[in-house]
Amino acid sequence: MKRHTRSPHSQSPNHLMTQSLRGMSIGVIGAGNMGRALINGLVTNSFPPSHLVIVESDRQRGQAVRRRYHVGVASLPEVARRCDVLILAVKPQDLRGVLLELRKALRARGKRMLVVSIAAGVQTISIERILGRVPVVRVMPNLPATVGCGMAALAKGRFAASADLRVAKAIFRSVGEVVELPERDFDAVTALSGSGPAYFFLIFQALRDAGIHCGLPKGVARRLAIQTAKGSAALASQTDEELEKLIARVASKKGTTEAALTVFRRDGLTRILQRGVRAAVKRSRELSRSASV
Repeated sequence: MKRHTRSPHSQSPNHLMTQSLRGMSIGVIGAGNMGRALINGLVTNSFPPSHLVIVESDRQRGQAVRRRYHVGVASLPEVARRCDVLILAVKPQDLRGVLLELRKALRARGKRMLVVSIAAGVQTISIERILGRVPVVRVMPNLPATVGCGMAALAKGRFAASADLRVAKAIFRSVGEVVELPERDFDAVTALSGSGPAYFFLIFQALRDAGIHCGLPKGVARRLAIQTAKGSAALASQTDEELEKLIARVASKKGTTEAALTVFRRDGLTRILQRGVRAAVKRSRELSRSASV
């Protein structure tokens, strides 16, 4: 069985201190769930807190993050002046105001800055229309980044270089795995990995409830469902075997697994999941068309 070594958690604690990030200063606009996850991931992986600065409109939240991680707190113009990389971790509806203020700060700055946006549905060209010829990398992360097991897709804008993409990858590897894709694929990414955690939580819930119905205590049923999923994901990620072959390894002829799989196939579980993902892709495209800054 072939094992992969791409996971950031299998690398040394100082793996982020590579040429991609060494000596850089990073500003994080917005200290919500994803902003805090990135700060935690960077600091945990030995990025110096003194090189991190946050901008947070909620003063109490900003001070809590400052105390916990020993990072700086500053205004947007100051962060734009001080930092080499700016991560836009604000809600899409708040992005335009941030970009307009940032445009003024960048004009006064007079030197290059990389802008990394995680605003859902907002294309790089929309950000470039406001900021001008600024390198922009768009990222679609997901909720498991908050526990260091995220999956993020990255796409660079028209003015971003390969070096900018390497910087963005290094940042998001601090909270999970990354993949580079064309921006046109981001609706599919949103539907699969962005929304995907909720699909798995629903499956966990269904398995937990099935266990309860079969007589297991609620806590035990929950633990069995989640740990089985965790182990299955670990096994699948550490082998080159196709998923169909992994299914066959568990399902012996006329056994318990085959009995369950027969019901799932008969009742259309696979088709239901695929239709759900397609519906999410369609909705993501609708939201992307309506998103504007």
